Amino acid sequence: MTPAVNEFLDEMRGGRMSDAPVVSVQQGSLQGRLVSAADGKAYYSFQGIPYAKPPLGSLRFKAPQPVEPWEGVREATAEGNVSAQIDPLFHKEYIGDENCLFLNVYTPNLDGEFLPVMVFIHGGGFKWGSGNTSLYGPDYLVDRDVVVVTLNYRCGPLGFLCLNTPEVPGNAGLKDIVQAVKWVKDNIQNFGGNPGNVTVFGESAGGVAVSLLTASPQTKNLISKAIIQSGTGLNGWAFQKTPLENAKALAKTLGCESEDYEDILEFLSTTPVKDLVVANSKLAQPELFYEKASSIFAPVVEKEFPGVEAALTEPFIDLLTSGRTAEIPIMIGSTTLEFMLGHTPEDFQIFIPDNLSLKRNSEESLAVAEKIKSLYFKDGHTGVEHLTEYYQLLSDKLINIDIHRYVKYLINVSKKPIFYYKFAYVGELNVHGKLLTSLGLKHASHMDELGYLFKNVLQNDVEPTAADVKMRERMLRLWTNFAKGGNPTPEENHFITVNWQPVTKDNLYYLKLGSELSLDTNPDKKKMEFWEELYSKYFKIWEEPIKNDIAVEQVTPLDETQETVYEKQETVDEKQETVDVKEENVETETVEDDSKSEPNANNVDEQEYVTDTNGIVTETEEVVQIVTKSEEIIETVTESENQEEVKPDIVESVTASETLLEEVKPEVVEEPEPIVEVSPLKEEVKIVAEEIQGPKVTEIAKEYQNGNAKIHRNGNGYLDKAPLRTSNEIKMAVKANGAPKDVIRANDPPEDDLPKNIGVNKFVNFFESLGGKK
Repeated sequence: MTPAVNEFLDEMRGGRMSDAPVVSVQQGSLQGRLVSAADGKAYYSFQGIPYAKPPLGSLRFKAPQPVEPWEGVREATAEGNVSAQIDPLFHKEYIGDENCLFLNVYTPNLDGEFLPVMVFIHGGGFKWGSGNTSLYGPDYLVDRDVVVVTLNYRCGPLGFLCLNTPEVPGNAGLKDIVQAVKWVKDNIQNFGGNPGNVTVFGESAGGVAVSLLTASPQTKNLISKAIIQSGTGLNGWAFQKTPLENAKALAKTLGCESEDYEDILEFLSTTPVKDLVVANSKLAQPELFYEKASSIFAPVVEKEFPGVEAALTEPFIDLLTSGRTAEIPIMIGSTTLEFMLGHTPEDFQIFIPDNLSLKRNSEESLAVAEKIKSLYFKDGHTGVEHLTEYYQLLSDKLINIDIHRYVKYLINVSKKPIFYYKFAYVGELNVHGKLLTSLGLKHASHMDELGYLFKNVLQNDVEPTAADVKMRERMLRLWTNFAKGGNPTPEENHFITVNWQPVTKDNLYYLKLGSELSLDTNPDKKKMEFWEELYSKYFKIWEEPIKNDIAVEQVTPLDETQETVYEKQETVDEKQETVDVKEENVETETVEDDSKSEPNANNVDEQEYVTDTNGIVTETEEVVQIVTKSEEIIETVTESENQEEVKPDIVESVTASETLLEEVKPEVVEEPEPIVEVSPLKEEVKIVAEEIQGPKVTEIAKEYQNGNAKIHRNGNGYLDKAPLRTSNEIKMAVKANGAPKDVIRANDPPEDDLPKNIGVNKFVNFFESLGGKK
């Protein structure tokens, strides 16, 4: 036997184990301890439990691996390492370690009563934080007969570096959380918890993570209920916008100038972890979050690879609006003033969400900015005496608008209750109370509700008032009631004085958590109606990222003299891309390849389109047959004589001469099918640089990576430049006799640009559900 086992047996024989409980899990045995809670009651604590293999060496940046079994009894009496980070709240210097995949279990008993389980996900902007008791002491919650689990996950580049490769597809930190939830599901019954009643809750970045877990295929049937506090997957900062560029920027900051992602991975894999964290802190300045609503290292929409399990492969908004998130009860809300930083800007265009796609300094953008200013600031005054108004605007931009959107979208597709709240209470236990007082403001701020759910070190010298104690009791009952049965107010009593009704399509009920509880409808009604109108007018769901693809995508803008083109989308063969090139009236060389492409990866019928310069696309079966039969893709390829340089325009083109059109015309049926508008974003020919042979591909890839391509998607699927067709002008499709046949908006997407279960014929209803108009 090992010395540890002998010592353990000696303690048992000596009768000294009353305060050292032992629990068996799948990997071995754990020795915890008996802890005295704040009110004098005792609970069992098991800390520093490994839920995954240490992500060291070759496992850096990789998805978590199952934890290996251990022999004997493992001590679980102290918290494990936190993720490597610079903690801005307590230490303000580098702390932590790569070996950080630990969780903590706190339970009121070990007798197998199968109590509800609450798993908390910490915030910190995906850069810092932990599940430690410094902020998240379980004393109050455990006293309400629930099992509490807190955990650490990899933050910053360690958890969210994405290279769009099978080795580093991204979301390692999110997968850490998934792995922890799976561990809870497999083992929590040994701690007196019910694996069939697991509520996941989190705040800020933790709230984002919880919302993503409800949409991830990896957590299917693992989560019973979710509580989302001050953050959702709709927030602009919830996802990386340019993951590949972020990876290169990190490497360059550390001295790696290579553009090759294999070189970057090798370099970052061998860089000291502290250097990674410090470099990330230089890149991820607070202004990036507050002014740009952006994150350097955060979740991504993963590119799919055979045999690689992904946490998220589709945009969260697609999954949400099409009803493909977990069908479970949801509690969601925010605080009165989430953020307080900075001062009122001169240019209010920074408050216009990026996904509205308004061109900066355009007439529309300036007009919207002026409306924002007049809505939030009385008489247009924006001085220091109006800090509250500024913080309200900042909080709406970063949190509240998207929580409102989340609720509105979810209520259209979910049959489960959705409980909406606003935390407005100001007391001695507010986490940011001292800061607010120094500013002369009396509002609940970001994280303030946590002081009424968890014991934390900030409360060590605080004497709560009677009102604070009452508020804490209310919060604890609401949260644990929801975890136990999905209803936060199953009955009214001295603490719970209202019946919290879930939202409906007709009434956006919400509970105001102030000095007293009150049920109302439509929080910030005037402001939210303003943002709803903006989204109804400018937001186009089909222009959100479709997928995360490393493919080099470019389009040569159509020349005004060109009247017609052929377009065909090609899926990429895993080994080699088939490229047949032809152009008339331009001196080019033709590059041919006899290999065949794979079937349509999106399960959308292969189609061929005849497009005029106005962007109207006519689909005919004969054209499809002709082009399919000939197996030709028309692309423009310009290549220098000595092949020393390949211009960005080489990657793809969609041009063909009028002569070729004339050859096709006799084959077209007399009565064409209804005209369907096709977004050029989906019809671009995709060429994966790494999978095409030849020295010129490297140059093409560099053009893409350096951002010099005329039009291309970045690593997360967003367009860096505006698409070819931006007008929303109404186009008229004409029948053979010249009469108008259908009215199509120029920006209406093709069927495969919409969520999977929504076809073109259902687009109007779908668009109206988002607040749009016919």
